[in-house]
Parts: sequence; structure tokens; C-alpha cells
Amino acid sequence: MAKNNIDLPLDYAIVLQQIESDGEDDITSLGKALNLNRARLAKIVSALRKKGLVIISDYHSDMSVRLSRKGEQVIHYLWPENSLKNSPF
Repeated sequence: MAKNNIDLPLDYAIVLQQIESDGEDDITSLGKALNLNRARLAKIVSALRKKGLVIISDYHSDMSVRLSRKGEQVIHYLWPENSLKNSPF
């Protein structure tokens, strides 16, 4: 089975982790939580979308971001302990 490598800088991984933690977030709240300006965050979220890791939806005047299935898999690969929080054990 071939393994797909995802080139993911640390700040991109942190954004993914925050989205996973919140479940779904708007760009403004996400930027405040991560202390990132809107332009930098928009660049990161756009790159994550191109990699197929997030799904972006427009709600009113702001964008909402959530993990795609592939994004969830990457999160569980990067932080396997996150998988344990849903475990009954």
C-alpha cells in the first residue's frame, strides 16, 4: 500500500489541530484563538483546502472551516492521542 506524504509546516498543523478541537470555526474566531492575523490565516486555510484537508463554507460575511475526512486522518496521524478521546477505554 502506497503512503501519501503531506508536506505540512508546523503552523499549518497547529491550525488543523485548532479546527479539530473546535469542530468547526469561523475565520475570525480561529484567528483570535491562534493569534494570527486574517491575511496569514487566510493563506494557511487556502493551502489546507488545496491539500484537501479542510472544507470551507461561506456563512453571511465570514467563512466557516471544518476538517475534511482526509484532514481528520492527518490529525489522527500527527496526534494519535487525539484518537483516544473518543475511545471507551
